[in-house]
Amino acid sequence: MSRLRPPRPRNGLAGRLRVSGLLIAVGLAVELATFFWNHPVSFFLFAVPGAALISAGMFLYLWSVVTGVE
Repeated sequence: MSRLRPPRPRNGLAGRLRVSGLLIAVGLAVELATFFWNHPVSFFLFAVPGAALISAGMFLYLWSVVTGVE
């Protein structure tokens, strides 16, 4: 009879890499959505929140890889 293991918490390196990938994906989705919206505000949404999410995801990824704490 096999016992079911409880799910492992998503902390450490794997959890941070998952969060950084999610930030990058959401940032790309925001930037993709602004391509189909023909309005002056679309550039603002492309440049500020979209770029900020992608930059935060890249920074978190690099920070996670450099520190490497698991």
